[in-house]
Amino acid sequence: MMRIDAVWFNVAQTDSWELGSSYTISYSPDALADVIPRIVEGATAEWLLFWDSKLGNPDLALIKELAGKPVDVWHGGLKLGLSGLPKVLDYIDPAWLYNKDAPVNIISSSFRLSLQACLIRTDILKCVLNSLAGFQSMEMTGLALGYSLIKKGGIIRYHPDLVPSVKPTVVHLPRVDKWVFLRKFFSLKWQLWVMFNMRGLLSNYKYWRSTNSVAYLPCKPSIHLSIEETLPEVEGAVSVLAPTLDRYPYLERELEQLSLQKHLPIEVLITDQTDADRRHEIDTTSYPINIRYFPQNETGQCIAWNKILEEAKGAYVLFLGDDADNIQPWFIQKLLSTMQRFDADMVASNVIELKMPAKPVNPYFYMSDTFPITLIKTAVVRRVGNMDMFFNRNIRADYDLALRCHESGALMIFDSSALIDHHRAPSGGLRAHKARVVTNAISRQSISKFAEPAVSEIFLVKKHFNALQYKMFIRIKFFNQLSIKGNSLRKIARILMFGAKLPGIIKRYKANVKLAEQELNRRASA
Repeated sequence: MMRIDAVWFNVAQTDSWELGSSYTISYSPDALADVIPRIVEGATAEWLLFWDSKLGNPDLALIKELAGKPVDVWHGGLKLGLSGLPKVLDYIDPAWLYNKDAPVNIISSSFRLSLQACLIRTDILKCVLNSLAGFQSMEMTGLALGYSLIKKGGIIRYHPDLVPSVKPTVVHLPRVDKWVFLRKFFSLKWQLWVMFNMRGLLSNYKYWRSTNSVAYLPCKPSIHLSIEETLPEVEGAVSVLAPTLDRYPYLERELEQLSLQKHLPIEVLITDQTDADRRHEIDTTSYPINIRYFPQNETGQCIAWNKILEEAKGAYVLFLGDDADNIQPWFIQKLLSTMQRFDADMVASNVIELKMPAKPVNPYFYMSDTFPITLIKTAVVRRVGNMDMFFNRNIRADYDLALRCHESGALMIFDSSALIDHHRAPSGGLRAHKARVVTNAISRQSISKFAEPAVSEIFLVKKHFNALQYKMFIRIKFFNQLSIKGNSLRKIARILMFGAKLPGIIKRYKANVKLAEQELNRRASA
């Protein structure tokens, strides 16, 4: 039988605990930081249960069930008042997927754990013991533990049934704890950003100075290695989605590579929005896979995706697009293997942008906060309503879908060793609608080109996040326009050019805000 040791806060429950050893400590950060390292060092149990006796007795059957799942941490933090905390994240990463909480009554992915009710793998806790010390409140100690874990690649899930019915509580974090959290996990640049943007400059400065002894803890995925020498055999019917718009050479190359997959898709669905007079007939008989072709005269990415989502017959759909390349024969097999290893709902691949500076590959799994080329359970996409048509000819449709899947409780895994190339084709796709004229990458290379907030970005952040998060998202977006790669003269020229163009940028921004709010108001009144 799986061994689970229990750490009780406040009152001992040793007589009733049958799954392992029991420990009793006071509910305080100092006691936790002092005792837990010693408990973990000598522990032989696979799991540790942290439990506040004030919540009553834990559900033994549920604890056993959760310990048998491929998750590193189960907790009840959202039900215990930690939703939306710590607020300092709203200033730094306002539109981060995991800065958005799912409803408290569903199982979901959340780093906002409370040690009052937390089941954690012992070996995983060993990886983040250095995140426990330095806080005045147990609430921030739990938040820091969860944040450190999610950044290191831990799989963290919230379960509403872990905590019995409790009265809703409002948690107030000590201000000094917010600055300890900032010092531990963010660079000086972001500490200063918060200092000047959060209300109370002098007070912020005082707390910042008082926490200067707190060591920075860089966190990167390092827990679950994603490289596998031999992939297991997998089962699962996969429908590949490949909408195209005037990119036939790329599409044909994709079809050739999909034909060589060790785990063949049951179908490849293509919507073709190329102008009718230039549309090519695809010879589906040239490939040993089932290709289903749907010409479309009306254009737009969401129209294209939604058509083939509705037609897909597989239990899984792979959002591939039409300009991927270097699709290795094991690619679909790898994504399916990862899906089944973590019992996940979505698995994102590691997309290598061609003609861009190469980035080192971190060979570890972690919880995905993006939606690149992704394998997803068909039922999950349909449950959240497929693509939102507001994004039909504009950017961020994929991130909006990811946010809605996350809010519905989906577990999303990033598989860093599932590599695939992306051409960033100069024509077709969203560029046909002038939606990707200036990307963030282009902006950082140019003195005169700026990545202004698109109406769809404004709509997305207003739709999913609160007013403070929206304000900081826009502020960061504008502030980032001052940065450019190159020497000091280029940087000065960039700032001067931004100042000259600012009136026009603000005018277009206000017009986009109006359009986004009109759509939000229309939906609210529908």
